[in-house]
Order: sequence, then C-alpha cells, then structure tokens
Amino acid sequence: MYNRVAVCRLVETVTDVTFRRGEEIDQREACVSILKMYWKAFAPRSVHEWGERIANSGSYIVAAYVGDVIAAVLEGMRLDLDGDPNRVPKTFQELTADGTWKTHSHSGDTVMLVDLTIAPDHHGIGLFEAVTDYARNNFESPSGVILTYSPLFLSDNRYWVVQKHQQLGAKLTKELPRSRPGLTMMVRGKELMAEDVGIAAYPV
Repeated sequence: MYNRVAVCRLVETVTDVTFRRGEEIDQREACVSILKMYWKAFAPRSVHEWGERIANSGSYIVAAYVGDVIAAVLEGMRLDLDGDPNRVPKTFQELTADGTWKTHSHSGDTVMLVDLTIAPDHHGIGLFEAVTDYARNNFESPSGVILTYSPLFLSDNRYWVVQKHQQLGAKLTKELPRSRPGLTMMVRGKELMAEDVGIAAYPV
C-alpha cells in the first residue's frame, strides 16, 4: 500500500500533483506545521506524534506535493461503522483516541476523512477537489460510503467546507456539536468558532 504514488493534472492549472501515502511521506516537519496552523490543539504536537498517527493508520494518511513542496495533507482512517453516520463518535478525542489514530482498523468497513488541510500558499488551485478525488478513487470503503468530518462554523459561513464536499457529490447526514471543543479557524479573513462538525457522505 505504501508504494502507491499517483500523479494527476488539476483541471484549472498546469501544475502536477503527486500523492504519497503512509511511510512514504517526507518533509514531515512541514506537514506538521500546516496541521498545527489550522487544527491547533487537535494537530499533532510534534513530528514524533504525527509519525505515531501514520504508524497506526498507514496509507490512509496522504500528503500532496506540488513539485517538491508539501501542498496538502489528508488524514483518514477506517472504522467499523457499517456506513452509518449515527455511529460516528461524538468527539474528536473519541474518534481518534486522543489524536493517536489508534482507533483505525485496517479491516474497518468505512473510511472517515478526518481532515483535509491545504497549505496557505496553495489555496484556490483545485487541491481540495484533487485530494478528495484521490481519496475516493484509492481508499477502500467496503460499506459503500466514505464519510467526512468537516468543521462547521458559528456564522453565515457555517457550511462553507461541507458545501465544497456537496459540490463534489457528498450529502450532509449529521451534525455533531462541540466535537472539537475550543477550535477556531480563519474563514474569509475572520476567525470563527469551529467546534461543531458535519458528517457528509460520499457514495463509493
């Protein structure tokens, strides 16, 4: 699984993106910096901690490179949920075993995309779509759905991330209040509460 490397061409640019999975991921300090910028207390505190996540979930953590630069990180896992959003744990801590990804099961029947993070210098070039498409085409989810764990905001931008998934064919199925307690994120120049989570489902 770790040896799989894919290349795709973004529709709106002439930039090639390379995907590496699990233990193949390098430039890990840069990856951790990107995760900390957005997910704060819910990000790995060190390269060592991120290495633990990768060791536990293997090829369901993916890094996207534009040229030789880290451009995006996708942290996923597999769980035994029968594809049922109502069985998703209510908090990030429960879902991920306090951020260790020890809850991942290689034989789990449902893929959960816990977070998809784009580096600041690579916003607006189609990476969200490219990384999501890569996951949908390369992650095995026997239940027939892939679930997302998307931040919801306390403002008019509440469904900003979920709407991106909806444009790609996902449907919002459940909302989890205060799943990431205390998290704030910058959205369109404003810092907003992002404690709530929306579970969206992609058909496989």
